Parts: sequence; C-alpha cells; structure tokens
Amino acid sequence: MTVWKVLRWVGAAVGLAALIAFFALVGLDRADQLSSVLSLFFTVAGFVLAVIGHLQQRPANGPSPVARGGSIASGGSVRGSRAVDTGAGGAPSGSWTAPPGGGPSADQGSIAARGDVDDSEARRGS
Repeated sequence: MTVWKVLRWVGAAVGLAALIAFFALVGLDRADQLSSVLSLFFTVAGFVLAVIGHLQQRPANGPSPVARGGSIASGGSVRGSRAVDTGAGGAPSGSWTAPPGGGPSADQGSIAARGDVDDSEARRGS
C-alpha cells in the first residue's frame, strides 16, 4: 500500500471514531437536531454556489464565425492576417445559410476559424 492509501484509511477510521464519540456524548436526539441545522446551512451554501456557477458560465457553443467574400472571421484573436479582394465582384448573389453542425464556414477566398488566426492570407479573384 502507498502512504496516501494508509493515510486515507487512518483518516476514515479517526472520522468514524469521532462520529461514534459525538453520538455517545450528546445523544441521538441532540445529534439529530444539530445535523438538521447543519444540513440547512450546507444546503443554502450549495444553492448559492450553484447559482453563482450558473451565472458565470459561458455558452459552450456560441455563434460560429462566418467569413464570406475575401474576409477573415475568427472566434479568437486575428494577428498578422489579411484578406485581399482582387476582383471586381461583390458579395455572392442569393441567400446564404450556415452549414449543418454550426462549425466555422468560409467561402470565396475567406478564412473562418473558431480559435486564433495567425499569419494567414485570403485571396478572392474574379
């Protein structure tokens, strides 16, 4: 056995002995009353922590970046990148819809990424 396993077993035995001694000293009725009050405080603390955690969480899959027509879209930082439109064309005609699954999408010489984009180039020619 490792040292940590031995320490865990010793800690569990000491905790159990302390619990038995507590019940013997104060009696079951008094111990029941104390445990009810303590459980109230632990329940309130757990509820407060759950609300705080819920309020601080960010959506895991936010809107995906979309790049069209010689542009760069990123969910992170863009450093040292550029997009060049070498043609006379504008935005594509017709309606455009995001691909199924919600991942990054790029068309016509564009760059799209969910994370950082470094030292990239997008060209769109006529």
